[in-house]
Amino acid sequence: MQIPLSYAEDIIGIGGANIAYIRRTSGAILSVQESRGLPDEITVEIKGTSSQVQTAQQLIQVTSRF
Repeated sequence: MQIPLSYAEDIIGIGGANIAYIRRTSGAILSVQESRGLPDEITVEIKGTSSQVQTAQQLIQVTSRF
């Protein structure tokens, strides 16, 4: 999932609190990486069941408001 870099702070949260909440609530495994070749975006990789991935994506959208 590609996310604008300006939303990275919202998704990760202070001390990783937001991403920890998303992981805990969805049950998905999330990893955040810089996007290769796209300096203004980050990549959030989401692994899990289709339900876990869908829940994580929804929580990311709500958290980042993008």
